Parts: sequence; structure tokens; C-alpha cells
Amino acid sequence: MKEQRVADWMSTPAIVIAPTTTLADAQRLMEQRRIRRLPVVDNGKLIGIITRGDLRAAQPADTTLSYYEWRALLDRVTVVECMTRHVVTIAPEASTLDAARLMLNYKIGGLPVVDDEGRVIGMITESDLFRLQIALATGSTLQDTARPTLICHHCGAVLRGRSLETIGRDDQCWRCHYHLHRCDNCRYFDGIGCMLDRPERHTAIPGRDCPCFVYLAAQEQGAER
Repeated sequence: MKEQRVADWMSTPAIVIAPTTTLADAQRLMEQRRIRRLPVVDNGKLIGIITRGDLRAAQPADTTLSYYEWRALLDRVTVVECMTRHVVTIAPEASTLDAARLMLNYKIGGLPVVDDEGRVIGMITESDLFRLQIALATGSTLQDTARPTLICHHCGAVLRGRSLETIGRDDQCWRCHYHLHRCDNCRYFDGIGCMLDRPERHTAIPGRDCPCFVYLAAQEQGAER
């Protein structure tokens, strides 16, 4: 049986926050993206992680606070004051078995995936390992419209857990570092018309989609790579 790697099942690109992010903003991001943990990154390096449990623990013991007073408190406190600083991480080339062992040993539900340069390139969680077990048992990957499997057309890397709508302009492929919202030919971002066949390629055309979009759903390719 082929060994399953973390890189094949992690959610990528990683959703990260800065240490100056407020607890209120961190909570909103978790709710919007339906996630339970956020790596905290400063100058490109992982310095901590904050979870929903950390947000609950940050609630003061004084239960006389009203809802609005509690929300005001969340707007003042930053994640660097409540995050876990000693983060357990894993490499993309590690096996999913190693990931499961780390989660079990440290009693945690997810691991930031960090490459050789110290960049956070993804997250692997208990849910990802559950999906792997279902895939091994049934012979097919569980389809989840909220977590499409995508392919970087620059290097062919498989990326899971992020939709086209939630990929930001600064997100890169974890393997080749290619900006995922760039045209494969003209290198313009997808919000600007592709100038490949136009004489005035230096002039951007706003409001048009590039037909050479570099990042497509795996289903459109016929099969996962």
C-alpha cells in the first residue's frame, strides 16, 4: 500500500493570522472559514497557534460581564496574549501515520505543516485523517463541495481544503511557491484581463477574468493527480 503523506491530505494554502490580530477578528475568521485553529505568523515565521479553546479560556471568570462588554474585551485583546507559543508541527513529506501519532501523543486536534524554510504551508487535522480512512476503506475520496480538491497547474501539486473563492491574492502553491491567482501565461492576476494576445499587454483591463487561470478544480481535470 502506498504511504500516505501529509502533503496529500493537508488543507492548503494555510489560513494564518498576525500576532496583532484581535481575538474578535480571530473568532470571526474561524466562524467564516469553519475552522477551529489558526497559526500565528510574524515575518513569515510561525510563532504560535490559537484555537477556539484558547478563545473560550480567554473569557474572564467574572460572569457579570454583559455580552457587549465581552465583545468589547475581545476587540482589545490580541492573539499574541492568548496563543500557545510552543507549537507542535510536522513536515509535508511526513507520513499521515506520524501526524496521527503526534496528535494522539500531544492530545491536539491539528498540526501546522511547515516546510524547510519555516513557512506554514498548510494544516492537517483529525478531520483530514478521518477523510483519509474513509478513502482507504471505500476506495474513493469523500466529495465535499466546501473543500474541493484543486491542482496547481504550474507544478501539478494537489491542494485540498480551500475553494477558489477563499484563496487570497498572496496565497502560493506550497510546492512551487507559484501565486495561485496568476495567469499561467501573462502572469496577471485573475481580476485583470489576460493580455497574452493583445499588443498593449502592459495596459491592464480591470473587471475581466483571465481565460488562462492557473488554479482549477481537480474534477475539471478528469481525475486527481
